[in-house]
Amino acid sequence: MLKNNNAAKPLPTEKAKKEKKKLFHVEKRFNMALWQSVLVRFGFILVAVFFGLLVLTMAYSKINPFVSFGNLFIGAFGSLDKFLEFLRDSALLLGVGLALIPAFKMKFWNLGGNGQILAGALVCVMLMVELGGTMPDFVIVIISLVAAIIAGAIWAAIPAIFKAFFNTNESLFTLMMNYIAAGLVGIYIYWRFPDESNIVPAQAHGRLPILFNSNVLIILLVATTFVGLFLYLKYSKHGYELSVVGESINTARYVGINSKKVIIRTLILSGAICGFVGFLIASGIDFSITKETTHRGMGFTAIMAVWLGKFNPIISIGTAMFITFITKGMSQVQMSNSRYITDDSATNIVMGLIFLFVIASEFLVEYKIMYNKNGKETDIFEIIGNFFKKVFGPVGRFLKKVFTAVGRFFKKVFGAVVRFFKKLFKIKDKPEKKPVKDAIDSLDEGSMEDSEPEKSPSKKATSGRKKSQKEGK
Repeated sequence: MLKNNNAAKPLPTEKAKKEKKKLFHVEKRFNMALWQSVLVRFGFILVAVFFGLLVLTMAYSKINPFVSFGNLFIGAFGSLDKFLEFLRDSALLLGVGLALIPAFKMKFWNLGGNGQILAGALVCVMLMVELGGTMPDFVIVIISLVAAIIAGAIWAAIPAIFKAFFNTNESLFTLMMNYIAAGLVGIYIYWRFPDESNIVPAQAHGRLPILFNSNVLIILLVATTFVGLFLYLKYSKHGYELSVVGESINTARYVGINSKKVIIRTLILSGAICGFVGFLIASGIDFSITKETTHRGMGFTAIMAVWLGKFNPIISIGTAMFITFITKGMSQVQMSNSRYITDDSATNIVMGLIFLFVIASEFLVEYKIMYNKNGKETDIFEIIGNFFKKVFGPVGRFLKKVFTAVGRFFKKVFGAVVRFFKKLFKIKDKPEKKPVKDAIDSLDEGSMEDSEPEKSPSKKATSGRKKSQKEGK
């Protein structure tokens, strides 16, 4: 007889299910506490710095890793000028990040930050060159500011219009706009300054005013932009609409939101902020322009900053400062070891390792790696924590006992010294004051005793009084 292959197969037992599970698998994490996520990120940063300096030491054996670690902080906080420069560069990176956050919240992947910065800087430099000496500097600054913002907005609006009406790929479109902007900068320099080896001389007119320091005004302007954008995203109708469009275009259409209008409007805002950053660089720092270095690669670096900040403007402040700290620190390491490090290849490798570890920490904050042993699943973090607990637990208990014993010893010694001086100078201890609450309670008890009513007379006394009254009558 033929076997029935379509017969229902028996369900696998629980044991078989456990055996089929993989040794490691990834699950979404929902319950990590804030202190745990901070500890994970901080631990990964320390490990990244250690591995980075180890690679640097392996590449150049004469470099001291401990000195290099100190140079990381010297590069950012070594002097007041370095600290202000650190804050300025952090502010500029944050400014580009602020430009990208609205677009990214709307799921429009704007990779054209560099081109939009160049567009704003190019218009600013052109006005500084052509109008310099013909009118007051503050007028040139105002005109350059407005023109740079408009140029950045136009440069971002072009791919936005194609995305809204023709559904083009915004990532590729904005990326190609970067190369066009760089080409326009090269053409202008070659046309306007053919005898200067394709370099725009530093302009003396149209510079941003100096407030205490050349960096302070730039920091204040970016801080003002931050406050304005934060309020725009959190409390305005436009901020709500771009979030809805980012979640679902169909949902936005259903509730009556014009998605095309929102896309174009949001990219105009994004490009305007990038153009504003280009104005700050050209009018406040470089006073010139180049197609390679003016944008400082911030259009791409800011993507990592806002991604690490979860597209939150407040968290992005910390991520921008961290990236700037690493960049400044590694520049100081390279400068201090200029005899051995002749180019920036090694420092770029170290920076890449650090950023790689930081991104890996974000993965472990969002997801957990489960280890399956004999059908029992355990979070890999729990296994690591138990390991360190076993290794350092006895050490911790020993140190606790040592510190407790030392504390008791000093308590006895200082107690004896205090008693000796009290006897020597005949200082008497002040009587302990009752707490205010006990004093009030005692006062209340006393007043209650004083105000107790007299006891009522007995029955015998009352009957005797009545008898005497009758005899009197």
